[in-house]
Amino acid sequence: MIESNPEYYFHWIQDSLKSKKFTTSKYEVMDRWDGKKMRVIYKLPYFPDRIIQHALVQVCEPFWKSGFIRDTFQSIVGRGANDARKRVEKFVKGRPGLFALKFDIHQYYPSINSDILKKEIRKKIKCKDTLWLIDDIIDSADGSPIGNYTSQYFGNINLSSFDWWMKQTVKPYGYFRYCDDIVVLTNSSREAHQIRKISFDKLMTDHALRVKSNWQIFPVDDRGIDFVGYVFRSTGTRIRKSIAKGITKKRRLISRSPSDMTEYQIANGMMSYWGWCKNVQAKKFWFSNLTDEVLNKIEISKESIKERQRCRLIQKRS
Repeated sequence: MIESNPEYYFHWIQDSLKSKKFTTSKYEVMDRWDGKKMRVIYKLPYFPDRIIQHALVQVCEPFWKSGFIRDTFQSIVGRGANDARKRVEKFVKGRPGLFALKFDIHQYYPSINSDILKKEIRKKIKCKDTLWLIDDIIDSADGSPIGNYTSQYFGNINLSSFDWWMKQTVKPYGYFRYCDDIVVLTNSSREAHQIRKISFDKLMTDHALRVKSNWQIFPVDDRGIDFVGYVFRSTGTRIRKSIAKGITKKRRLISRSPSDMTEYQIANGMMSYWGWCKNVQAKKFWFSNLTDEVLNKIEISKESIKERQRCRLIQKRS
């Protein structure tokens, strides 16, 4: 419908924003499994809400990004899981004896305080008309609804001042945040416990946020830091066990019934895992699961074919 006459609908959006007649639509609320968690998802109509939120983010993202510390990730252009991997490796690899404090926020998005979020947003955005729209989206539901395009950015903005406090006041050896999943690196267990106390108090006092009870302090080389799909130690990085199991499971599924799957499903199913494996010590494992059924269905670069042959040669020798 909208694609048939986009100019009309774009002008409608423009007029409703200029006149401030726009208000966020009613949400469709549903429960959905996300990995091992059941989440409450909020869905808005494509027109006009999702179009408006995308347009808002396009305008505001450069201002918001300039206020983030370097080691905040997720939903930021150029700062996905692979960038996070590189940054953590830079601090951990070749540095034995480190300790990690790892924690995340209890019910983070539903727990975001609207007044605190608005205050954080006003540090960068000064335009009254833009703030009117942002406030309308924030006030449309309790917390920051999972499913809103803006919620991903609001989640980063809400903890931005906490990030800067950690970097400039606490000054641990390393600090990384992927949404509400936080890792702090220290040189001793004692230092990690000291940071745990003051940081947890800070989150409750300044942000009205409560940390989950499953927080952990541990030697990095004993357990490894499980973060953004990888496990980090000073000796190297490997993929998370659940991802490795996913690769094996996908290979078995393809081998068992290749005729039941389209070429796209086969190629997409295995190549999606290549991104996890190619930059860490997991190439040999990935190629060992690259069956002939898969290889015949996907286009793979000459460099990757050589790598596959090299890994198979190593396997034969061992």
